[in-house]
Amino acid sequence: MDGTRLARRVIQGEFAMSDPRWRNVQPAIQLLGNVQVNGSWRGQLTLSSRKVLAVLTSAGAEIGMNAYNIADHLWGSTQPASGLQMVRSYVMTLRMALRSTPVQIVHNRATGYRLILSSNDVDAYLFEACLRNAQKSFRSEKNSQEAICSLEAGLGMWRSETAMPEVQDVILLKGEAQRLQELRLQAEETLAEVRLRAYPRGHHSLIPRLLHLVHLYPFRERLIASLMIALYSSGRRVEALLTYSDSRLRFIEYAGVEPEITLRRIQVAILNSLDHDSLVSLLPEPSSGCTVPPSQAPGLSELGQSIRG
Repeated sequence: MDGTRLARRVIQGEFAMSDPRWRNVQPAIQLLGNVQVNGSWRGQLTLSSRKVLAVLTSAGAEIGMNAYNIADHLWGSTQPASGLQMVRSYVMTLRMALRSTPVQIVHNRATGYRLILSSNDVDAYLFEACLRNAQKSFRSEKNSQEAICSLEAGLGMWRSETAMPEVQDVILLKGEAQRLQELRLQAEETLAEVRLRAYPRGHHSLIPRLLHLVHLYPFRERLIASLMIALYSSGRRVEALLTYSDSRLRFIEYAGVEPEITLRRIQVAILNSLDHDSLVSLLPEPSSGCTVPPSQAPGLSELGQSIRG
């Protein structure tokens, strides 16, 4: 079964996120890493063509954008004299690249260029659908395993630490990349917390990823809290305490503030040798962390409607 058909069946509920075939989904447009088209076309998209694709995708399927607006996003006040013709050339290349995919670029004199696509044709849309499914699974059904599978499936779509790194000189795309990055970090935080709650043992497998994330984002207190608990529950009490003291010194030195009270409470619990469940109870509810507003990301029900409609 090809990735697009599988994505539709996953979204419609025929497969759970835990189904291993979900991992083979390959959306046509990929933004969670360098911008690229996943199809049979073997040509090379220029940087400018990728910028146009990302601008149209970020604008959404409902919003058209004329050549003047696209050129303004690409060059601003430094637009070349042939800018409009160059935009039309980039769109022609994109149409060739998308020919073997379900995605189309249509043009209307009134609204300009617009993408015709389903919500399962873009990896960023599917990523956000996974986050919404995780919220639903944990908040309303208390299904930790399904929430974990949804979060892992969504995070597995990322091909680098940053979305669209090569096109962020476009202001619109820089803002969208930052929004997706924040959602990715919230998903990482929520995944660690749900796994800590769901499994009383075996947290050593969390430690390498959490160490990496805390190194990259040393002021994300939820990541620090999960790392402290994972270390402590793996028999590494001293390292857990050092994680707190190092983080506290970093907060004071660079921001002039103490870390939030949750970290202090976890430190006290470790000093008092409390059990794993007692430490986990100090964490915020996972459902309160990873939030995708419906106005920004289509939910699973909306995805299903767009596919069936």
